[in-house]
Amino acid sequence: MPTRRKIRLTYVATGESVIADMLDDEAPSVCAHVWSILPVEHKVLHGMYSGAEVFAIVDQPKQLPPENLCQLPLPGEILWFFDGMSSVANSKKAISEICIVYNRGVVLRGPEGVPTHCSLFARIPGDWKHDWTPFRDACRRARWEGPQLLRIERFEETTLV
Repeated sequence: MPTRRKIRLTYVATGESVIADMLDDEAPSVCAHVWSILPVEHKVLHGMYSGAEVFAIVDQPKQLPPENLCQLPLPGEILWFFDGMSSVANSKKAISEICIVYNRGVVLRGPEGVPTHCSLFARIPGDWKHDWTPFRDACRRARWEGPQLLRIERFEETTLV
């Protein structure tokens, strides 16, 4: 049985970290692209339109085939968002984001609060209320304390002997 690829997300300044499973079977093109650009390190911003999510704007935005689309993501889901200059509210340049949902009640919305769909490509296993609370709380800090530096990198499991 092939092993599932994983990514590690770490808040650089404070150390909160989680490991997420890539959903290669459900979003193969998006997973391949994200894997190819890792590692990335950007400040995450708190969502203005969608709710309890943080996002990192990715260098060199890329429109990818829509895969595993959702609008009502669950806590722990990680998504790829692309906006190709289609709204009067954006900066007139294409943008790609990696979005991390850390609590319930998220409804994905783009500029001007217009409902949108994103490609779900990874998931943090476990319960957001019990298993990864330090990471969840670090995400929330971006709402009250401003942008936080997040590193997303490939995670290779090692076997201890």
